[in-house]
Amino acid sequence: MNFEVINKADHICIKTDSSSFANASALYTYVLTLHKKVSMVSEEKVDMKFSYLPWFDKIRDIIPSSADVIIKSNSDTKSLYEFFILKDIKINKKMATALYSSLLVEHKSFQKSTVDSSVFLLASRLIDLGAEDKKAYEYLNNRVGLNIFRLREILLKNFLLTEDGTHAKISISDKELHSSGSDISDVYSLLDDFLTLVNVKEVTLMKSDQENNIITNIKEK
Repeated sequence: MNFEVINKADHICIKTDSSSFANASALYTYVLTLHKKVSMVSEEKVDMKFSYLPWFDKIRDIIPSSADVIIKSNSDTKSLYEFFILKDIKINKKMATALYSSLLVEHKSFQKSTVDSSVFLLASRLIDLGAEDKKAYEYLNNRVGLNIFRLREILLKNFLLTEDGTHAKISISDKELHSSGSDISDVYSLLDDFLTLVNVKEVTLMKSDQENNIITNIKEK
């Protein structure tokens, strides 16, 4: 993050997506404290589960022509937190909640094997700063939109087990995505669920309207 570039800019545009929106929300709040014009742009639909965070309703899909600086947000919560601390930037309640939310997303609600004491320490510091941790956990883990239920039904209908049940192959078309009200990022978010099936060690996602071209492939870690 370039502190000087932000300070000199008149109109800052933050590019984001579902994986980085929580951090983008924290950054958006910070830029507002500088009394500068700020916009947020995402080329894909940001998951509705983030709708509790500030500025969700400010997301647009086109970069404004007046923006003189474009910052691409990422999902590295620790780096953004350390940037704020290094520059002696006050982390308010909105920023703390957004950063805590990003931490939950980045570390899959602290279930990833890579989670260590430093992650929990950062979570604790953000709670001390006012992060609404219970609200974040509730929205990110216990609430999903109707589109996700529709999408799950389609994926379950379209999946096939091969190689003695160890390989799940799933197909999806643009028409099916549209009918569910979802986009491809929603599909990616559900793929790990198939790895929880007994014996399944690999999942392959294909586009049925593109000669079953493989979009992505994930394997058990």
